[in-house]
Amino acid sequence: MIYEIMSIIPPKYSESEIDGVTKTIETMFTAAGATVEKTTNLGKIKLAYPIDKVRFGTYILTYVNVAQEKVQKIDQDLRLSDDVLRHIIIARPDGIPTTTFKMTSYQMPLNAEGRRAGEREEPQRSRGERPAEAAIAEKAKMSTAELNDKLDQILDSDILKNI
Repeated sequence: MIYEIMSIIPPKYSESEIDGVTKTIETMFTAAGATVEKTTNLGKIKLAYPIDKVRFGTYILTYVNVAQEKVQKIDQDLRLSDDVLRHIIIARPDGIPTTTFKMTSYQMPLNAEGRRAGEREEPQRSRGERPAEAAIAEKAKMSTAELNDKLDQILDSDILKNI
């Protein structure tokens, strides 16, 4: 029977080490008497809640063909493995699905500056400057004659309203 096994690998392994961990898990399956049909690395995403103070994990989806009696041995081996943070085993009576999976909440790794690769950079502002003040400062400067005319218009309109 075909079983779907979703494993979460802790983030202590780098991207290059994930392939080695995947091979280790596959050898664990073959030692239990299973044949690995398909393995897919779904990527590193943020977990819904922290597990052992870990917030991210790499999801590995594996389809194996194994007898029902040997699933308990695979489950026990995965529980005891330090390479697997969590796992789930689901029976697939329909076989291996042909659809591809895409993780929607993928978190890009940090670059050297401590920013995510997709983040946009904010413009540098002085310490006391606010965004509204920056927009006002960017407007064209008025001459003193234009400024005097504008002030006269404002004062005249305010005086007429109060009468």
